[in-house]
Amino acid sequence: MLVLSVLLLDGLMPRFAVPQAARAGWGLALVLALAMACLPPGSALMAGSPAGPVALLRVDALSLPFVMMLSVAGLASGARGPVLAGAALTVGTGNPVLFCIGAAGLLPLLRAEGAVPRGMVAWGSAGVAVATALLSGSGGWRLIVLPLPALLAASALMGLSLRPLSGARHGAPAGVAHLAGLVVGLCLAVRMLVDWPVEPVGAMWGGGVVVAGLVLALTGCWRARGARDAGRVVAGLLNGWGGMALVLVGLVVTGRADDLPLLALGAFRGLMLLVGGVGLAVLAAILTLAQMAEAAGSLGLVRVGGLAALMPKASAMLALALAGVCALPPSGGFAVAWLLVQSLLALPRAEGLAGAMPLLAVLAGVGLVCGLLILAAVRLLACLVLGRPRTPRAAGATDPASGRLAVPAVCLGGAVGVVLVPGVWLWLTRGAGWAAAGLKGPIPSGARPDWLALAAPGGGGVLYPAGIVALLALAGALVLALSRLGNTVPSRPAPAWMEGAPPSPPWMPFGEPVAQAGPAQFAGVLAWGMGRRAVSRRIRRVVRWGRDGGRRVSVLMEVGVAWVSRHAMGLVLLWLAVAALLRMWGHSR
Repeated sequence: MLVLSVLLLDGLMPRFAVPQAARAGWGLALVLALAMACLPPGSALMAGSPAGPVALLRVDALSLPFVMMLSVAGLASGARGPVLAGAALTVGTGNPVLFCIGAAGLLPLLRAEGAVPRGMVAWGSAGVAVATALLSGSGGWRLIVLPLPALLAASALMGLSLRPLSGARHGAPAGVAHLAGLVVGLCLAVRMLVDWPVEPVGAMWGGGVVVAGLVLALTGCWRARGARDAGRVVAGLLNGWGGMALVLVGLVVTGRADDLPLLALGAFRGLMLLVGGVGLAVLAAILTLAQMAEAAGSLGLVRVGGLAALMPKASAMLALALAGVCALPPSGGFAVAWLLVQSLLALPRAEGLAGAMPLLAVLAGVGLVCGLLILAAVRLLACLVLGRPRTPRAAGATDPASGRLAVPAVCLGGAVGVVLVPGVWLWLTRGAGWAAAGLKGPIPSGARPDWLALAAPGGGGVLYPAGIVALLALAGALVLALSRLGNTVPSRPAPAWMEGAPPSPPWMPFGEPVAQAGPAQFAGVLAWGMGRRAVSRRIRRVVRWGRDGGRRVSVLMEVGVAWVSRHAMGLVLLWLAVAALLRMWGHSR
C-alpha cells in the first residue's frame, strides 16, 4: 500500500518525479503481490486481524488478483497518471468505507480518460454511496436492496451502458484506463455481492445479475460491431467482457446462496481467467494499436488498410491478441466461455420445459455474445490489416523497432501461459477463490486447481487447453507437409492481402481509385448498414413496393425463396430445436 501511495503521488505531481520511477514502482508492487500470493492462505499475514489503523490498509487474499493485474498493466504501459495507482489502491484495501471512497474518487478520473460514459459519474457515485450505507447497517431488507446500487456502481466503473450507440461516436478509444475501470468494477461487484454481506444474497438476485450482465454484454458487443475506428472496437469488446464478468458474478452469488461451493468456485475461476487471460490479451491489443497509430496515423476503419504487408510483425501480434480476446479455442476467452457454460449447466433447475427455458435463453445469449465478439474482431482485422493502403500516411507505415514490440509480446505470452497452464494462475489466486466460495477449514480435493486442466463445476467434463493446441499444431503441420509434397505454387505473383490484384502502376501508387477512403467502402457499409437511417430507407422502399399490387405477390415470393435458400441450414437447426422443445414439453406433461 505504501508503494501504491507513492505511485499515486507520482501521478498527481509528475513534474517532481523521475520518469523511470513509475515502472520501478509498478515492478516492486507486482513482486510484493506475487510474494503474498505464494503464501499459504491461512497464514498470519494473509488471514490475521491486526489492530489499529493497520487493519484498514491490510491487503487480503481477495484483493491480490486485482492488484496483480493492475500492477502488470502499469508495468507494461509505464503510465504515470493517477488512474492506475488510484485503482490499485482502491482494490487493495479490504475495508468497505475506504474502498467506496476510492471508487467514488476514481469515477471522475475515468471520465476524464473517456472510460466512463457521459452522465454515469453521478449515477455511479450515488450507487457507491447507497451501497456503502446499506452495508453499514443491519436488517434483512438491506440485502434485498443492496444488489441494485452495487450493480449500478460496478457498471459505471466498467464503462457499461445500455445505449447501443453511445460508444460508436462519443466513446473514447480503448486505453489502459478502460482496463483499470473493468478491474475495479469487477472487484466492487465481488466485494459488494459476495464478500462483505453478512448473509448470502438471495439466489433470485443472482439470476437478476446474470440477466443484467447478459444485456450489458450484448450492448457492448453491438457497439464494437458498429464502431468506426480500431480503438473504439477494442473498447466495445472490453465492454462485452465486462458484461460477461457480471454474469459470472451472478453465478457466484447463486452458488453461495444455494450452498453450492463448487459452483461458486468454478464461476470465480472463470472470473480469474477473464482478469488474467483476457485482460492480458486486451492489454497487448491496446499497446499494439498504439504502435500502429504512431506509424500509420488515424486508425479509422475506412482510412487504413494493407498493414499486413507494411507492418507484418505488429499485424500478426494484433491478430493473436484479438484471437485471445474472442472466444476462439484455445484462447482465454474460450476458457472463460467454457467455464461459464459449465456453470450454467450445473445450476439447479426445475423439471420440464418451464425449468429448461430460462437456461436455454441464457445459453443462447452467451452464444450470441461470443458470435458478436468474433464478428467485431474479424471486421477489425479485415479493415485494418487486409486490402491495400487507402491513404498516403498509411502507405508509409513501417514496423516499429523490435524492442518497442517486446512489451506487447510479453503480455501476449503471459496470456498464452495463463491459458495453457491455468494451474499456475489459479494457484496464485486460490485464496481468493476459496474465500469467494465460502470454503473454510480443510479444503476438499475437488477445490484444488489442476496444473493443465480446467474442471467443470458440475463434474461433467475437463478441458485441456494444451491438448487443443497440440491438435491444432498437428493439423497445421499436416497441411504444411501436404502443400510441400504437392509442390503447389501461387497462380499469380501477388500476396494474399492484395486480393488477387496485380501490382499498381507507377501513376497510381495507392491502387485503383475505388479502393481509396470514401463513403462507398466496405467498412462503412458494414458499420452503418444496420443503422436507423438504413432501416428507415428499407421500410420506405418496402412501402413503395407495396403500392404496386400487380407485382406484390411475385416479389414477395422471390424474396421468400431467396431468404430460405440463404438460411436453409439455420432453418433446419431451428426446426430441430423446436421439435426437441415440443418433445420435452410432451414428456413433462
